[in-house]
Formats: sequence, structure tokens, C-alpha cells
Amino acid sequence: MKNTVLSYNVIVAGGGIAGIAAAVKAARTGAKTLLIEQYGFTGGSATAGMVSPFMKHTVHGIPLTKGIFQELEDGMIRRNGMIDNGFSGIAFRLAAFELLNEAGVDILLNAVLINAKLRNRMLHAVEVLYEGAIYTIQGNIFIDTTGDAQLVYLAGLPYEKGENGRLQSMTLFFRMGNIHIPEALEYIQSHKDDFFEWMDYNFKLDKIISIGGYFSFVQRAHREKRLSENVKYIFYTTLPQSGEASFNTSNILELDGTRSADMTRAEIEGRRQVMDVVHLLQTEIPGFSSAWLLETATQVGIRETRRIVGDYVMTGKDVLEGRKFEDMIARASYGIDIHGARGENDRMEELEEGDYYTIPFRSLIHRDAENVLSAGRCLSATREGHAAIRIMPTSAATGEAAGAAAGLAIRLKTSVRNIPYAMLRHEIRHNIEFED
Repeated sequence: MKNTVLSYNVIVAGGGIAGIAAAVKAARTGAKTLLIEQYGFTGGSATAGMVSPFMKHTVHGIPLTKGIFQELEDGMIRRNGMIDNGFSGIAFRLAAFELLNEAGVDILLNAVLINAKLRNRMLHAVEVLYEGAIYTIQGNIFIDTTGDAQLVYLAGLPYEKGENGRLQSMTLFFRMGNIHIPEALEYIQSHKDDFFEWMDYNFKLDKIISIGGYFSFVQRAHREKRLSENVKYIFYTTLPQSGEASFNTSNILELDGTRSADMTRAEIEGRRQVMDVVHLLQTEIPGFSSAWLLETATQVGIRETRRIVGDYVMTGKDVLEGRKFEDMIARASYGIDIHGARGENDRMEELEEGDYYTIPFRSLIHRDAENVLSAGRCLSATREGHAAIRIMPTSAATGEAAGAAAGLAIRLKTSVRNIPYAMLRHEIRHNIEFED
């Protein structure tokens, strides 16, 4: 089998939103940068997982995450691919490729990480499998944005996974079209007791509308054995003026997103649940009698797997108390959101209105390595902390910070731990400071 050897300053593993931001930022500092992605496109949860819309990332309407995240949004808006905080996966892919290409990032798609070579606290190279060939890719700084801390795992570095064997449930997103939205909303307005208390009934058809509930329909389907009892409710967000909606409804339990056999079961079970939900919608729920299934996500959505062990472990207390760290590299306002494992209730804990928390640079640095950073949902946090910081806007901010830190380490010829925080702060000031 042919072995090709490549060399880069910065290697980013994982092409989701955190990896995109990390690679773009690193390349903009002048570092020779490679982004490795397992699919034939970038975007991760935003594209392969079909996750939309972006979750809360504002305080009093002011965005906490700007920078590359905002550039991605602007790119989607130019392509008519974003309305309110919802977006098209196709527009996301195009906007991401544009940013990566303009920054001069080299991209290796359809490539699977198979090994990582660590020696004396330094990661020296990774190996990837691509079309029957093995690539050995040497690097100075490595950033793990795989979501599953796959790079850290292959290097034999410490990690945490879930809590006491519990992992959040998985979800296979799907999208439906030809929905009669006015009819659906009219029913919802007159049956409020069948929906979540958080529902806002001041519906505006030119905005994203979030619907969650239909409890009576779901419970009857349970009794009649027409729907998995793991599906607790129907949740969807509308795409304005389109008759389309994106569904975050399937609920796949007791499976581990880092195990191939479990992922196979999850993909099969997710699609079975989707078809049962679609049938329920089409046959019983107002507004859906003429609707049809447009697509399911490429892969089941994974909320929780591995997390690195960093110089600092972000906690749920840090989140809820709105802690402001001296070495902050990102701000966020999304609360603790746990989709419970079997026997565990779902949990949502919000911050006080108007408050936000920050994420320290130390949570991006692996405790046992000198040149390994992480960003996105596999950075260093407890289960509760992770449940807050795992969303895409925050992942973009942590990714951008990791890319900036990597670029500075290359420029200064030093460890990521030794870069002056003042210089890092300057590079990402738009994500940690309010404008005057």
C-alpha cells in the first residue's frame, strides 16, 4: 500500500464548524494549514447532520460570536441560504469552501484518521486512509475538532466520555415539504395544552417558528404500538414562506457514537423512527395531510461522546454562574441542555436573562501534550459544561481561538501554552469584547 508523506505547520482534524473556523484562522496567520475531513464536504453537524437553526448566542439581541462565524452567515445570506437563524446546508457548504479557499487552506476530503504518533508529549504526525493509500502527515500544531476527540484518542491521550456510562441521546434530523403551515399553526393556537410551556404563540410567518409537543398524538401512538416509546414529542422549526420544516424528533438511546456497531444500529433505528413519525404526521396531524418527506440527514446526530482532559475543565457551575475567565477565548449564553439517556430526564437550565459565560483558553489545551488543541464539542469540560458549549456558534468561536493560538505558536516558535494571552486576545477580540 502506497504511503505518501506530507508536512504542515497546522493540522486540523475534523471539518465541522469548529474545524472550518480553526483552519481559516490558522491559515490567515500565515501558517501552512491542512484540514482533514471524513466526508466529501465540510460542515459536520450543519451539513451531514442537517442541524438547523443556530441556537441562542446573543445577549439582548447582541451576537456574542462574530468573526468567522459571522462570515459564514454572510456567505449564506449572499446565496439566499439563510433566513433568521435558520440556514440551508447547501449554502453552508458553499460558504465554508469559499472561506477555506480564500484563506489558502489545503483540504483533504474523504480521508479517515487511522493513527496519531505521540512522543515525549509532542504529537509528530497523523496517518489517514484515503482511497486505498495511507498518508503520513507531519505537523507542528494539531487541532482536534472531530467532535469525538478522535485525534486525542488515537494518540493515546486521556479523555472523558459521558458520565457513569451515560451518553446523551442521538437524533436523526429530517425535513418535510408541502406543509400547510397556516393550518398547522391554527391547530396549535387552539390546543396549547398539548405543547411545551416554553412555546411562543406570537407566530410570525417571516421568521423561524419553533414547535414542540403534540403530546396526545405521540402518547396514543405509543399505546397503539405505532411509534417507539423513545420518541417523546414532535419538535420542528419552520422555514419561512416555504411550506418546509426541519425536525429534531427521533430519539435514539443507549448507543455510543464512537463505536461502529452502535452507529450502524443508530442509523437504522433513526430512519425507522423517522418513517413512523412521518406517517403519524401525514395521517393525523393538521397541516400535514399533503406533506411529504424531503430528506433525512446523511448521518445521525451525535450530542455526546469523548471530551479531552485539558488544563482546565469547564463546569456546569461556570456556565450557570456566568463566569468570566481572565484567559477567555469565547462567550456564550446557551444554557445546559441535556437530552437524557434512558432513565434520565431531559434537562434545560438557562442563565439569568442578559448574562453570559466565557470559555477559558486552558480548556482548549490538552493537559498531557504541548502541541495539541481541541475545539468544538470535544474540548475540556464536565458533562454539564459540555452540554452548554456544544452548540455550533460556540464551536465556531472556540475553533477560531484554537486556530489563532496555533498560528501564534508557529509564528513565535513556542508551545501553545507559552503564547502571550494579550496577543491571542487581540486576534479574537471580536468574540470576547462588546463594541463601544
